[in-house]
Amino acid sequence: MAVRRFVGMCVEVLNGYRPAAHLRSLSQPREAANVVAQGLAGARRVSEARQARTAGRAPRPRRPAPAAVVRLRLCEPREGAVEAAAVLLLGERTHALALRLELHDGVWMASVLRFI
Repeated sequence: MAVRRFVGMCVEVLNGYRPAAHLRSLSQPREAANVVAQGLAGARRVSEARQARTAGRAPRPRRPAPAAVVRLRLCEPREGAVEAAAVLLLGERTHALALRLELHDGVWMASVLRFI
């Protein structure tokens, strides 16, 4: 449940519906800056990819298709830690999102986030 919530928030960041700083509240304090930076970098790459696809073409009147989760795979390497890989569909391209959540004081917090 926590993984789906975190991945959903990451997709909202990538789609531009939510600022990357919102990932801070779901991240471990010592890793929060890295998680937010990865979310921001991913959102920037998605935005640049969308602009590159429309460059040289007549402007489209509709919004670009939002990123969507196609598949989510989970792994529990040890108790209290979950690693996940999400396959995202963005237009005609696929991307991956890798993350690690760890349980601290009964709350799942992100320690690693990578947009590939």
